[in-house]
Amino acid sequence: MEFMKNNILRQIFFDNERHWDRFVEKYGDRIRPIVVKEVEKFRNCGNPRNGFKILVCEGCHDIRIVPYRCKGRFCTTCSSGETEEWSRMMAEDVLQVNHRHVVFTIDEVLREIFQRHRHLLKPLMDEAVGIIQEWFKKKFKMTPGIIAGLHTFGAQMNFNPHVHMRNHGRNEDKWRVEGIRLYTVSNVEKTMADRCIEANTQ
Repeated sequence: MEFMKNNILRQIFFDNERHWDRFVEKYGDRIRPIVVKEVEKFRNCGNPRNGFKILVCEGCHDIRIVPYRCKGRFCTTCSSGETEEWSRMMAEDVLQVNHRHVVFTIDEVLREIFQRHRHLLKPLMDEAVGIIQEWFKKKFKMTPGIIAGLHTFGAQMNFNPHVHMRNHGRNEDKWRVEGIRLYTVSNVEKTMADRCIEANTQ
C-alpha cells in the first residue's frame, strides 16, 4: 500500500505476515465488533480508491490529490489531529484559573465485571464526576466545572478503567489555601466504592 506506507503501526498490522488478519482468524469471537470496525477503517485510511479531493494552484497549475481520511479513533494519523483540536477548543473554553487533576479508579477485583459489561463504563465516569460535584456542593456550596475522560487501560496495557478529571476550585486564592487537603480521600474513596457496588448489583 503506497498510501501511508511509512506508518509504522500499519506496517505491523498489515504487512506480508498478515498479523491482524491471523489474529482475527484465531480470536475473532473474543474481539468486540467496534474494534474490528475501527481497525478496518485504519487499514483503508488515505486510500484514493475511497475518494479524494483534487487541489489545483491557480498560479502554477500544480495539481495535488488529497485522499479522504478515515477519522477513526484507532488511526494514528486521524486521532492525533482530532485530539489536538479538542485540546485546543477546551483550552479556549475553560476558565483561566488553577485546575486540579483528579483520577478515580476501581478495585482490581471489580475490573473483570466492567470488562464483561462495558455499558457500565459510562455510568462509572458519571459517578466519578458526580462525587466531586457533590463534595464541592457540600463544602463550598457551589458546582465546579469538570472535564472528564475515561481510560480503559493502564500503563502495562492491562484492563484498568479509570477516570481522569480536571476541575476548578471556588477561586484561585481559595484553591491555593486548600491545597492537597481539598478532598478527604477516605470519604471520597468510600463513596466511589459504594457507587461501584451499586452499579454492579443493578
